[in-house]
Amino acid sequence: MRVTSNSFPTALQYQLESLATKQARLQSQAATGQRFSAPSEDPRATRKVLELQQETRRLSQYNENIDLSSEKLNSVYGAIQAVKKVSDRAGELATMVDDMKSRDQLAAYRQEINQLIEQTVQIANTNNQFGYIFSGTKSNAEAYGITRNENGEISEVEYQGSTDTLGIEIAKGSQISVEMAGSNTTESGTQGLFETREGSFFSNLIELRDRLDSGTREDVAYIRETVTTNLMKDESNVIYHISRVGALEARLETAKTLGTRRITAANEFVSKEVDADLAKTLVKLNEIQTAYLAALKSGSTIMNQSLLDYV
Repeated sequence: MRVTSNSFPTALQYQLESLATKQARLQSQAATGQRFSAPSEDPRATRKVLELQQETRRLSQYNENIDLSSEKLNSVYGAIQAVKKVSDRAGELATMVDDMKSRDQLAAYRQEINQLIEQTVQIANTNNQFGYIFSGTKSNAEAYGITRNENGEISEVEYQGSTDTLGIEIAKGSQISVEMAGSNTTESGTQGLFETREGSFFSNLIELRDRLDSGTREDVAYIRETVTTNLMKDESNVIYHISRVGALEARLETAKTLGTRRITAANEFVSKEVDADLAKTLVKLNEIQTAYLAALKSGSTIMNQSLLDYV
């Protein structure tokens, strides 16, 4: 085969440029720790990394939603615990009422119940950075409005919030609502904390106070037979909501754990695709540098030869 006089220099130049390009790429990998710096260097890996990064951002948003929901739930739980204390004390006072109690004792019970009513309204209108926590979707307005009698005591409590609550996504296709409506007398949605289809905690407290004010035998009997039973139902409702908070918290914790694991796994896959194996990179770099130097040496030797070398 006939070889032209300029074929060797051309081939040598191509080989040296190719080796120099590989050497520069390996040096960049060793310096940055990444296999590629431009999408064109590895389109397949680039596409996979972008998909994984998008998945990581989505999972991170879910975790932020979970953290926000947990914070809201803690606020709700604190309020429910306060309501539980009120319920316990009201039930205790109601069971203490009998025909043997004097008017002064009943009056003392009445005063304490009146304060429990004020305390319950205050709890029901709890307001924090999330708004009024028992107003449902109307979190910018007080959950309950009150009417006072001529003595300045609360005589009526009316719900001003919404029975609807908002859900938030904590995983793909999974939503959760940690909001709680103070009242819900309908058959749909989560039952209210203070008012359900079976009755109103406020109404039962007000009725207990007013019956204690009269203090007749009929009032005492009504308290023992009816009001006490109603307060027990209210207490059961409060316990239901405490259990519900526990179930919601467990669900949030599980979702957070799974989401965090998936983020860790996704980051590991990204690292596997992007990060260079330093040991292998240095070995390859050394091989390329050796080949480059050998090409230069052999090329210079051949290029320095002439016809006089064969005379």
